[in-house]
Amino acid sequence: MGNSTKSLIWGSIIVGIVVGYLFYIDASAVNIPISDDYDLVRVKYRLMTGDYSWWETIQILLEPENDHRILLPRSVALLDYALEGFINYRSLIWFVNASLLGILVFWFLSFRRNHLSKWAILPVLLWYCTPFVFDVTMWGINGMQHTTLNLLVFASLYLLVYYPSTIGTAIAILLAFAATFTNGNGFLIFPAGLVILLLSQNWKKSIVWGSGMVLSLLAYFLNYSFGQATQVKVSGDFFQNLLLSFGALVGGWAAAFRGQNPSWLLVSSFIIGIITLIGLLTWFLKRTLLAPLKPTSSKPYFWIGVFLFSVMTIGIIAISRGGRDVYSVFTSRYSLYPLHILTIAYGALLLTRPIPNKWLISIASGFGVLFMIGSYYQYQVDVETRRRSLVADHYNWRHHRKLLTHFRSELADFYTQPAYDKGLYRFNNSPLATAEAALDAPADTTKLAPLQLTLSTHSKPIDYFGHPQTVAQFTLENESIPQPNTGKGAFIVLKSSNNTTYVLPAIPQSGGRKLFVRQGKIYKSGFKSTFYNENFVPADYRIGILSASPQGFDLKFSNQIIRIDSLHAKLID
Repeated sequence: MGNSTKSLIWGSIIVGIVVGYLFYIDASAVNIPISDDYDLVRVKYRLMTGDYSWWETIQILLEPENDHRILLPRSVALLDYALEGFINYRSLIWFVNASLLGILVFWFLSFRRNHLSKWAILPVLLWYCTPFVFDVTMWGINGMQHTTLNLLVFASLYLLVYYPSTIGTAIAILLAFAATFTNGNGFLIFPAGLVILLLSQNWKKSIVWGSGMVLSLLAYFLNYSFGQATQVKVSGDFFQNLLLSFGALVGGWAAAFRGQNPSWLLVSSFIIGIITLIGLLTWFLKRTLLAPLKPTSSKPYFWIGVFLFSVMTIGIIAISRGGRDVYSVFTSRYSLYPLHILTIAYGALLLTRPIPNKWLISIASGFGVLFMIGSYYQYQVDVETRRRSLVADHYNWRHHRKLLTHFRSELADFYTQPAYDKGLYRFNNSPLATAEAALDAPADTTKLAPLQLTLSTHSKPIDYFGHPQTVAQFTLENESIPQPNTGKGAFIVLKSSNNTTYVLPAIPQSGGRKLFVRQGKIYKSGFKSTFYNENFVPADYRIGILSASPQGFDLKFSNQIIRIDSLHAKLID
């Protein structure tokens, strides 16, 4: 087989992985803000409705949001508004995924700089282009604070290592400043870069880089106000949890295979993390301090920078999150950092060559395929639950100014009527557009479909801004409604006699490994969805199911009615 044929096959595989992943993002992403996404609307609305000087505008853009200065995410949102006339959250999600592809480009370039085969990048694509990273690829502001941040870090470190000219260093420092003002942990690029420069004995550039670090630190904390994220409570098993969560997050990629046993995940990921840390630190020492005669170009300084940045970030996460709840670190929000360390460990093995690289790449590719399948199985329920909840909230907010999947959303700032009226964000191209007419019409009771439902009621204690209280909830369960792996999903529809209509997500349930392996199905039939009683206007509601059909959606009502008030819920046939 000729080289041109091999290159064509390699290119086809790369394009296939990337295109398949982008199709998945396109099917899952919606133009609906999530939680902190609102900050982008708030800032634009404030700038639009006030008369600010350029300096006051910069100060507004630099205001901390949950302890982070997010100048770059806010600037990207403002740019999107200037281009499209509104803040399009799907556009922000595409920007974030372009950042993810940029990270993969830097991994590829660094592999080639280390004289590795171009085929070596295939496993890396397989474990990055998966639902494992859904929280930082399908959420606009969160994705910019993590994925775009990491792209800036990779670009800065790459320039610092491979382009030692004055211009290269200047651009690297500017990118490091941009990273610092994208998310709080972006500042960690400065100590990571300083270690690289000191290891390479580049004293003059170390002074320049260190000066940039001091300036960045001073600028970041100028007029800074601390918030909830920096409030660390040290109590009980804090230090034990801190150590466990740190090691576990280093090996956190094991979460793609976690199953239903969180204890197994904690122990296995901790063991993997500690072994990986010891192995990489030993390998870095052998390649740098213990190999002084090798030329600088042959030393993995770029990987060392990424490693240090990732480990320091994991340390901060362990302090702020893991010390309180050791399992809280296993969230997709922090998924990039264990993947970085996994990729560096894979690269170190390729350079060490314990076995021929062809075999190692093949084994890693096989693992990558398993990782892709495992993460799809583990995280697709979370992806679909969020998507359906957002779609349902989209409909309910437009009709009732309330998010039924949230507690007292009317008092929160997820959406604001004035900003919506001014068109700062728009709910265009609704996923339920083809169902709107049927949802707005009175219930069709001439063709009632039987629906086996189980209702359970319970109470939930909530500490509402320092005021403990107990609120009523109800749960609807069904075991027969089909739940396809892909598509538009299913929704519960509640409609009163005066045509008050609510759309609720029919939350799918995992069917388990046996169903997934034998039939390729992630969800078992049916759903289980829980809601707050007080979010509904007290009334009797006929229950319907909105499900996907070749024409768009099919709405069928049942012969069951649910009676809801603020404290009770009851099924009536």
